[in-house]
Amino acid sequence: MATHPILVIGATGTVGGELVKQLVEAGRSVRILARNPAKAARFGRAADVVWGDLARPKTLDPAFAGVERVFILCPPVPELETLEANAFAAAKNARVGHIVNLSNFGAGSFESTIWKWHGASENRLRASGMAWTILRPTRFMSNTPYTWDSIRENGTLIEATGDSKMTLIDPRDIAAVAVRVLTSPGHEGKVYELTASEALSGAEIAQKIAAATGRPVRFVDAPPEIARASLLKSGFPELAADMVLQYFATVREGRWYLTPTAAEILGRPPRSFDQWLRDHAAAFA
Repeated sequence: MATHPILVIGATGTVGGELVKQLVEAGRSVRILARNPAKAARFGRAADVVWGDLARPKTLDPAFAGVERVFILCPPVPELETLEANAFAAAKNARVGHIVNLSNFGAGSFESTIWKWHGASENRLRASGMAWTILRPTRFMSNTPYTWDSIRENGTLIEATGDSKMTLIDPRDIAAVAVRVLTSPGHEGKVYELTASEALSGAEIAQKIAAATGRPVRFVDAPPEIARASLLKSGFPELAADMVLQYFATVREGRWYLTPTAAEILGRPPRSFDQWLRDHAAAFA
């Protein structure tokens, strides 16, 4: 067993929480950086929770002390570049051996908000002089659909994606790839684009949801303003809704594609959307 803990930043999110779970199951020592330690209480004694705030660089040293490998995941907020820059600086000060950074499929090549932020952050990490690996996952299955409200209310999946195909991935598989990268050699200096093994149109996604829920679901290729209104009605903040619309635009442009990377790293096929729906049936019943 490794004597140095693996530091996980972003442990209270979907991928980060699954990563902590899988690292603990693999017998690894895990440390969590938490701005609100109460949110990390669900891990109990399985992980060492250390308070720190990425927006306050002077609070980060205790979390990074004695760490050789770090996983960094920041939320999609306007401060993303600053928060990740602070994490990279703290890692360098602590002489961390390897950083694994969760970025976004399309970073640095798609022109809109979130992809620009991630692209700039990736460039900063590359220039840091530290060993790094960048993970670029596609749309999370847990964000497919982005809201269940219209499905529950009237059996419609409202998205502005036309008949173009989307690539998806189960967050559990993103975490599984991160475990491999954090615990085995040979991944330094690599950028991994992560997708499952199938690309689906909005109509095909609706069909799969219908099969899983046992009720009719119809895909509606809505104009962007209608899709935005649906997101806002479901509780999305305006910035988040605008980012989703930017994503829809890239789908319509046909800019998403499949890669074999997750399967190659995991040594097995990534989970399908059908499997994700089966495994989470209770959540959307």
